[in-house]
Amino acid sequence: MESLEQVCGAVSQCKLCDLHYFRKKSVCGMGNPAARVMIIGEAPGSKEDEVGKPFVGRSGQLIDRVMKEFGISRNEVYITNSVRCRPKVGTSPKTREIKTCSLYLRAEIDLLKPQLIIPMGNTAVKSLGLILERKLGKISGISGKFFLIGNYLISPQFHPAAILRNPKKLEYFRINLSRAFEMARQLSPVINHEFLRANKIEVL
Repeated sequence: MESLEQVCGAVSQCKLCDLHYFRKKSVCGMGNPAARVMIIGEAPGSKEDEVGKPFVGRSGQLIDRVMKEFGISRNEVYITNSVRCRPKVGTSPKTREIKTCSLYLRAEIDLLKPQLIIPMGNTAVKSLGLILERKLGKISGISGKFFLIGNYLISPQFHPAAILRNPKKLEYFRINLSRAFEMARQLSPVINHEFLRANKIEVL
């Protein structure tokens, strides 16, 4: 796939796993094609399934609100999902569904070459780990940390749905996300050892 438009076209027609039987609309990534920051979610919810756009439900509204606090709009980032069709209600994406859909996420990463990738939740972390061939761990243990894998700076975060279920973690979520965006502003094309040490970035 040679363009984001081609990726979206393939996603819209995808029948590679059983999830396509249950979807209303598959969900393409959206945002700035020149974005330095990519946000990866888990899978479409009911609202996303209705309109075919990522993070437009309550979780997306929370992300928008936090980004707005730091002067960042959706026009500056690229937002996508690990899985492009809504799983059955009450279930998380299965490993085979994550693996199948990872070809689309891999294509988006290859095309955008973002400097900072923010996987939100365990499914996004698992999908990104498959693509970059690294085991990052569970989100509960790595949220708020920074990792350098090749040319990509990775900043895992809790999924906003988890924050909505446990509002006590909202401030933690805000602080970590603000650090990630601040880091994005500081990034240069070549990350040197001094920058890694100063920001406690682990190289994987």
